[in-house]
Amino acid sequence: MKPGWKSRSRKSFRPGCDPLEERLALSAVAYHPGPGLPEGFTSTSFFHQVLQNPPGFPPVRPNTPVLPYGAGPNTASFVDVTTHVFNGQHVIISSLVYVAPFATLDARNGYVKVGSGSTIGDNSKILANPNHDKIPTIVFIGNSTVVGPGATIEGPSTIGSYQQNSAPVSIGANALIDGATIDPGAFVGPLARVGPGVTVPSGMYVLPGVNVTTNAEASNPALGFVRAVTSTELSNIKTQISDDIQLAAGYANLYQGNTATGASPAFSPTLPYVNYGYLPAVSGSSAEPGAKFEPGVKIPMFLSTFKGLQPGAVSTFRARVIGQVTFIARATQIAYRLGPSNSIRADQGQPILFASAPRTGRGVSIQSPVQGVLKIGHNLIADTGAVILGGPRTSSSNVSQIGDNVTIGADAVIDRSTIGAGALIGPRSVVQKSFVPPGDVIPAGTIMIDGKVVGHIQW
Repeated sequence: MKPGWKSRSRKSFRPGCDPLEERLALSAVAYHPGPGLPEGFTSTSFFHQVLQNPPGFPPVRPNTPVLPYGAGPNTASFVDVTTHVFNGQHVIISSLVYVAPFATLDARNGYVKVGSGSTIGDNSKILANPNHDKIPTIVFIGNSTVVGPGATIEGPSTIGSYQQNSAPVSIGANALIDGATIDPGAFVGPLARVGPGVTVPSGMYVLPGVNVTTNAEASNPALGFVRAVTSTELSNIKTQISDDIQLAAGYANLYQGNTATGASPAFSPTLPYVNYGYLPAVSGSSAEPGAKFEPGVKIPMFLSTFKGLQPGAVSTFRARVIGQVTFIARATQIAYRLGPSNSIRADQGQPILFASAPRTGRGVSIQSPVQGVLKIGHNLIADTGAVILGGPRTSSSNVSQIGDNVTIGADAVIDRSTIGAGALIGPRSVVQKSFVPPGDVIPAGTIMIDGKVVGHIQW
């Protein structure tokens, strides 16, 4: 040692004892079925059943936003780029699924499986284990299931079936499935709740706003909680499923490119559907993908300062605005007034016309699920979680209208209705296939169907 140098103290650099991250191995997890096991799930190998019955893929790279990576239009599922996915390795999505803007797929300490031909709606929430219990719980969503805008499904729940040609299931806007089983062919109305351990049998429609807590309530129409599903409702949901399958293929094509954009040399030629894709084409304010049921490919329109209405494809726009949505206001004003996680989609029914910039809260969803025109007047106020749905093409009038200076409360659902100018719709109300006169006030929690108040939200 040289003079003046200090001796270094010897330190041991052994690795510390870090706690292991808690993980759930699909091959070894103890299944906790809750309200029941779907048809076909009999093997002790839970991993094999979830992955192969039917086949599916986790929405993790490279399977984002198209699943599986490089899939063609006959098999592709599409997960909107705004979707919130937690623990994606435990989320399994089958073919021909459309996951709409701002949906949440949360598989923390649990699992989520979505069957073929299903739709997870705008701002909906699929929560495998909402209480974060140590025992993993599961949400099974079967084939041909439509989860409406703002709806919540909490595990352990089983929705529909994975059998081919199983009857479709519909979960209404802002409804809550809380640890329940919804059999194939059963429907749940908007803002209805189905409680833990309850099974809704095939052919039953849970009425809007009710709180179903027993199997008797779920199966006996005489008790006032359910009725039979109508042929029109069944036809409408089949139309929506067909349309959404086309949308999934269309968005996959927009993102991955097509033969017109040319094959990308960065990818293997064995993936013929991966071309020069373009992420901004499926982000922010963008064009609809084009489908057989759509009259051409449309793009959102905004008011410019000197040139009138102009197309506005803005990938960084704070809301998801798709298709023939027209705002008689400038894009900057619209963006300023819209709350976070707003979804305004004219890729099913169109056009959607705004006379001015609306003022909205968080998680507002506006669309026409089975086509029809939606006209919205000046100065609309829509609070957090509000859902506005236009009318179907099978109605006597395909136009739903919201008048000037209308206020729609938080979590309210407006479905195929006309709301007169100056009307106020209270929070957590359902207005379905109704006309609300100008200036009327619908109290909070009111259920109005076909122009009549039929009850109040029970939960």
